[in-house]
Amino acid sequence: MSLITPEPLKRGDTIGFISPSSGLAGNFRYRVKRAIRWFKKQGFKIKLGKNFWKVGYIAGEPKERANDLNEMIYNERIKAIICAIGGDHSIQLLKYIDFKKFRSNPKIFSGFSDITVLHLAFYKISKVQTFYGPMILTQFGEYPKPFDYTVEFFLKVVMRKEREIKIMPSNYTDQFLDWRKYRNVARSKFKRNKFLWLREGKAKGKLIGGCLPSILRVAGTKYFPSFKNSLIFLETPEGEKPGKPYSLEKVDADLSQLKEIGIFDYARGLILGIPYRYDEKMKREFYELVLKRLEEFDFPILANVNFGHTDPIITIPYGSIGILDSNENTFIIRL
Repeated sequence: MSLITPEPLKRGDTIGFISPSSGLAGNFRYRVKRAIRWFKKQGFKIKLGKNFWKVGYIAGEPKERANDLNEMIYNERIKAIICAIGGDHSIQLLKYIDFKKFRSNPKIFSGFSDITVLHLAFYKISKVQTFYGPMILTQFGEYPKPFDYTVEFFLKVVMRKEREIKIMPSNYTDQFLDWRKYRNVARSKFKRNKFLWLREGKAKGKLIGGCLPSILRVAGTKYFPSFKNSLIFLETPEGEKPGKPYSLEKVDADLSQLKEIGIFDYARGLILGIPYRYDEKMKREFYELVLKRLEEFDFPILANVNFGHTDPIITIPYGSIGILDSNENTFIIRL
């Protein structure tokens, strides 16, 4: 498959903000404004989607949210599109997105969690590279500013500063601060982190994946891509309540379904994000579960990579080549 790569982002470019799923931006305007100030300080211009501020479990009806995305795609001045936050309802946009126009006028597109749905659809239908990376409320609205590690990897990837990026592990936080109460409080509880090889080996493949339950939303549809010759990356979302972990029971069910679908049959390796809000006991049980459910496969498995719902995070370009080597303790992305 020939994957189209959008033009690198440059200082002075205009970035579009949209709310394709949850309607939380309107509830936490101060975090959006903080993100806007940061981007402007970096030399970028900002344009908001018409329904960006709509409040609710969704930020407007499906067609309204899809229209915001399409308008950003059509607008020649917009060079990148960044999502406000995830949610559960990106799936509703798919029937309204102009995938042909996105292929002829590709843009940098960043987000994670429920935004996995849109990434997989762009990958399969438009055949355009998008980016599993930071969002407005969650990363760019961080107090007092986005984490340096997040910014470094985001700009390296979307500005294409380097052709080969060596991913280094970072200490992380999954500290939950209620945004309604803690407007100007920095997260201060960090945990040590290093790569963990659940299964050793070497592998090279196309990077494709996302958030566990979000991948399953696309399964069985025309938007579900092939995972052949891939390095699959997976991460766990927030639980049913804010600040709570995604249960191991659900991880077990999701992994089992992905296994039955067959995505691991032709995969070359697996990369796991740091599981959100898991204590050490849950982590050990998580790793044991992964190894048990995937015991018939022999590909390498690397855990504790900084992406997904903990912070700071790297930005993963869909379809780029990833290289794993346990002997060298390395994870490399080739742009």
